[in-house]
Amino acid sequence: MPSIYETLDTKRRQFRRLVLLPAQDHNAPLHGELESVWFDEGPEYEALSYVWGPPTPSCHMFLKEHRMSITPNLDCALRHLRKTDTNRVLWVDALCINQEDLDEKVSQIKMMQGIYALAVDVLVWLGPGTPETELAMQAIDKFDKETWQTYDFQVNFMEIMYRDWFTRIWVVQEFVLGWDPKENPKIGCGTVWVHWISFWTAWAHFNDGTNIMQAEHDRLFRKAIEGTFQPSWIDHATNHPPGPRPINPKVPLEERILSGLRSAFGNDFLPHTNHTDVSDLFEDVRANSSLWIARAEVMDYNSYEASHAKLFWRRLEYHQRVPVAYCGFLMKARGTVAISRKSLTFTEILKGTMNLRSTNPRDKIYGILGLVSKEARALIPIDYHKPPEWTFVPTMSYIIQHEPEGLSLLGLIWQTRHFKTPIPSWIPDFTVSADFHDEHNPVFLRGSCSNATWSWAPDTRISTDQTTLSTSGISFGTISHVVSFVDGDRKYYTDRFHEIEALVRAHCPASHEPLWRTLVGIRNGDAETCAPYSHAWEVLMGRAPEVGGDAQKMFHDALLPIVRKRKFFVTDRGFAGVATPMCQVGDAVVIVPGMVRC
Repeated sequence: MPSIYETLDTKRRQFRRLVLLPAQDHNAPLHGELESVWFDEGPEYEALSYVWGPPTPSCHMFLKEHRMSITPNLDCALRHLRKTDTNRVLWVDALCINQEDLDEKVSQIKMMQGIYALAVDVLVWLGPGTPETELAMQAIDKFDKETWQTYDFQVNFMEIMYRDWFTRIWVVQEFVLGWDPKENPKIGCGTVWVHWISFWTAWAHFNDGTNIMQAEHDRLFRKAIEGTFQPSWIDHATNHPPGPRPINPKVPLEERILSGLRSAFGNDFLPHTNHTDVSDLFEDVRANSSLWIARAEVMDYNSYEASHAKLFWRRLEYHQRVPVAYCGFLMKARGTVAISRKSLTFTEILKGTMNLRSTNPRDKIYGILGLVSKEARALIPIDYHKPPEWTFVPTMSYIIQHEPEGLSLLGLIWQTRHFKTPIPSWIPDFTVSADFHDEHNPVFLRGSCSNATWSWAPDTRISTDQTTLSTSGISFGTISHVVSFVDGDRKYYTDRFHEIEALVRAHCPASHEPLWRTLVGIRNGDAETCAPYSHAWEVLMGRAPEVGGDAQKMFHDALLPIVRKRKFFVTDRGFAGVATPMCQVGDAVVIVPGMVRC
């Protein structure tokens, strides 16, 4: 059987569009035809923006006599888009581009900006609907801001935001490039389609609504803990004590109780327990351990296992999946590119899309070329024949040499790169996501000099063969000592802190800054948050008595996120800091002007 794909006339900017044939039955086989058209003819079509999704279980459609394999996501989208009585003309990348012809793929990617800009409509397909997503989409369609502020809407809209469309790199330019700023694109989930402005406004309200789900979780958590101080609950817990459970040595019972009480009642939790101070509370916990173990289990259940708790944690995890700034970035990008007809810089785009993914690593760059300037596109060759990481070399070279904030992207070099070919060490892996929980991520490792103003002319140079980067910087010496933080309980860490204090006294005699300021990293500039830390540090180090639980809060909220699995270092010039676990004695510590936190 001859190939369904005829050779395109790329010199005349030819591309294909899909004619999707109608069917009365939603479940009837999909039938369509491909036809070749030219840009200068002004062809009409709707461009589909969707996520390919996993290829299995494979689905099929018929393009004339050809039986084509398509992904389940595309099958679902086409069935929802298919009309009952007339053809629907679409541009769908998986079908309109011969995916087996890499040269054609290159030529069509170069035309992608025009394909989406020329489309009569851009249709963003988020996937099939559920009763919850249908309710959320209907509230968006009505532009019902009052409903948007409710707990139920927040929960239902969150289900939409967990769709894969919000995590893929190719959809960025597909959304941004629609030519009609008011009508395009349209957002569809299930059977409901809404204008993009309505959806994005609801999305912004959702991002601002974390406190709605937090408040409901806090209310139900507090209610559950208050119940454990009622006589009926105490009688039941006393007569039916919990059976033996595995003990986690890293979290003593006293700490579990203190954390739970603080979560339920805030810093002023002692009156709710009828204790005068923390020492009195801890004595009661030890004397009546069975009762307090039962209470701790209620705390644990309502912290993690109850339905409201699971929804709350899912809400927090959402920001690891979709950065909170992504909504605003897409709005800004659309205003800049589609409305003002200006281009974006690679730096802006890569920072705004850092967590977005692509199946092919090259597409992390190719998927955004429609948003940058013509000059930038001309200097970034599209080549699917060379190794994927080769794409990052000319991209980073261009960024550093042509974009004012280009050096800031060196902050992406924080993890072992998974490159299969040797390329320069200053080339980041643009596929890396910003996972704040990864100990290799330096995003929180910012010192108190972070707000200093540096003023000197940039002198960055890249060799003609794109192998060597040269630039000035400020040296803080080479690392002479390191202390590794593995993981353990509070005592393990305080032992390391004492070890560090001795190192600083011996090797950093000129330091007048409290050690804890270095160990809390980025948080050291927040005066209100840091107010109790000076005394809390002394409590942690065993030099002051525990009063209100501030030491435990500082330990869990401020210190652990910074130091866990990382290293403390001292340099031969008397400077100290916290670094990622790959640092070692002999490494140089340098500040490069322009290399700021991403």
